[in-house]
Amino acid sequence: MSAITAFQSVQVFTTLAAAVNFGGSILQSPLIMPMLMLPAVPARYAGQQTAYLLGNSEYFFPPINLAVTIANIVLTSIAYYYSSPIASTLATAVVLNMATTAYALLIMVPMNKKMTVLAGELERAAQKGEDKETSVRKAESELRRLQARWRKLNYGRATIMIGSSLASMSALLAPA
Repeated sequence: MSAITAFQSVQVFTTLAAAVNFGGSILQSPLIMPMLMLPAVPARYAGQQTAYLLGNSEYFFPPINLAVTIANIVLTSIAYYYSSPIASTLATAVVLNMATTAYALLIMVPMNKKMTVLAGELERAAQKGEDKETSVRKAESELRRLQARWRKLNYGRATIMIGSSLASMSALLAPA
């Protein structure tokens, strides 16, 4: 396998993996989260499912973003070393990968943690038969508010992710 073929193979990986990361994320906002926000779904169960969704997403999406970021850093370094015309496009992908991570850590993860805490509070209250108390109603209201906020802000993260994929694809398809 020649160096250019290996380079392009990694480019294909970064392009597709960033697109998968985008796809998984974007499906959560218009499809999954609205179902969990339905009034017919009791907040206790919506909280359980939200915590499950967000908890399991953390095992899948961050490792993909990390792998794509590292691969794009390597590709960018090689491209700059050889003065390739795609170096700046690859650098854009790296910046967008890092922006995805920053957005997730600074904006999304705090909401994820708060919703998980609220889900636990609602579950404990339901087990104790306290599901009619004022504190439970406040927790339900806060969970629903955070779900709506998360849904909107997740579109921002997804936009950054697709930008990374498009930058990677642009570098991949650029004339040699």
